[in-house]
Amino acid sequence: MSPMILVFNIPADKLAKLRFTCMRLGVQVRPVEKADYGQSIGALCGMAERTEAPAPEETFTEDMLVMANFTQQLANRLLAALKQGRLPIRLKAVVTPTNAQWDPVRLHSELTAEREAFARGKEAEHHDA
Repeated sequence: MSPMILVFNIPADKLAKLRFTCMRLGVQVRPVEKADYGQSIGALCGMAERTEAPAPEETFTEDMLVMANFTQQLANRLLAALKQGRLPIRLKAVVTPTNAQWDPVRLHSELTAEREAFARGKEAEHHDA
């Protein structure tokens, strides 16, 4: 399968820049609408069957990007291109066997918790120094 990114809550102007960056890298961009938030990450990127799952009532507004079918080298190239192009996206993930089974709201929740734990660790590191 070809490399693809799922994007969530990316404004149109930023999405256009992102599409251009990804086109140069040979990466397909798939914006995910809130109506599809009931699907698994695997289903959204074509790795699993879609279901009749309704969209969850709880959603999120923060931007998020999920990389599927990426080599480590391509992931590094994309992240460097985002940084160089000043296209900040706070939450990023690579599809794994575990998170492929989650819906976007669960993935967002897990990434947010990870980011907060990392920030707490950094804060504790500064206090210990």
